This record gives sequence, structure tokens and C-alpha cells, in this order.
Amino acid sequence: MMDYHTHHVGSQGGYLCAVCREDWDRVAAACPPMIPCFGVHPWHAKDAPVAQTAYDLDEYLSRYPKAQVGESGLDATARYRESLGAQEVLLQVHLGAAFRHERMAHLHGAGAWGLLLERLRNREKKGTLPRVLLHAWNGAHELARDFLALGAIFSVGVRELSHPKASERYARIPADRLYAESDDQPENFPKAVALLCSLRRDIGAGK
Repeated sequence: MMDYHTHHVGSQGGYLCAVCREDWDRVAAACPPMIPCFGVHPWHAKDAPVAQTAYDLDEYLSRYPKAQVGESGLDATARYRESLGAQEVLLQVHLGAAFRHERMAHLHGAGAWGLLLERLRNREKKGTLPRVLLHAWNGAHELARDFLALGAIFSVGVRELSHPKASERYARIPADRLYAESDDQPENFPKAVALLCSLRRDIGAGK
């Protein structure tokens, strides 16, 4: 099983996501075995030059035809809420590039799942919505259902799968739309896989 969201090279392969523009060459150099994802994390949005980022993203996606887009998204937690305006601009840059190049966008949504859903729905109405992966998914079932209707897939790690509400959150997400991730803790990937497999067994036994 591959790692669906990580910032570190692992023997199991997976989607290696950049966090800032300076990270892109490191990510590219890890291909293979990793699948590079180019983007600017919302935590770094306020320092990213929009036009240059858009230009560079198109260039890198053209240069690496198997690459995807990320990490991008929105973060409305207290520490990053003040940069939401800059985050939103860069989110549209990332989604636009993913759509044009027919790649998947790997999205962060801490404290902002509802807002992110609204932005993705707006793109769906315009016919410009790319495929999306929602990383570290921890939203309610109702939100998951709405994202599923947009074709989203989800990745979760040890933190999410260890939550007391894990069964409630993930029971109704189809197995082929929910995957394990390590995020910034590669040593946790085997445990994330084990927890996800156990959750699926428990859900199956409960039917």
C-alpha cells in the first residue's frame, strides 16, 4: 500500500508533497519511487508571489507528466486565519493548474472544510474542478458525503484513525476512496495502514 500523503521519501512509495516553492526540486528528485506533488502549503501562502508561483507550477507540471499538485488548500485555524485571503488566491492557482494539466490536487483543510467545499462547488458549476484528495480528513459524515459527490478521495493518518470518533467519521466512506497517509511522520505509516485495515474489518463485521 502506498502512502497517499507524505513529506518524506519512503520505500513504499507514494505522493510526496511540497510545502513551499523551495521544496520543489527536492520533491522532483525523489521521482521515482515517489510521485512528486508541487505546491505551496497554505501556511506559506502569505509569502508566495502569486504570478511566479502560477508560472512555475505550469512549468513543473509540464516537465513532470506524472506529477500532481500539492500541498495546497485552506487553513482557518487561529494561527493562520489572517492569511485566508492569500490562501484563497493560491488555492485557485493550484486548482486551475490541476484542472488544465489533468492532475489531482492534494488539499489541506484544517478549520476550513466547509469553506473549501464551497470553493470546490463553485468550480464544479463552472466545469473547472480537478480531481481532489483531502488530506488528514477529520470532518463530519455530512461533509464527507458532499465531498464524495464531487469525486473526492480522502487520506488519513494515525492521528485521525486514533480519534474516538474514527468509526463514525469513516464508516460510510467507500474503501476505494479512503487511504492511509503518514504526513510528516514516516515512521507512523505502517501503524496507519494497520489502523485503517482494522477499521475496515470492524465496519465490515458490523454490517
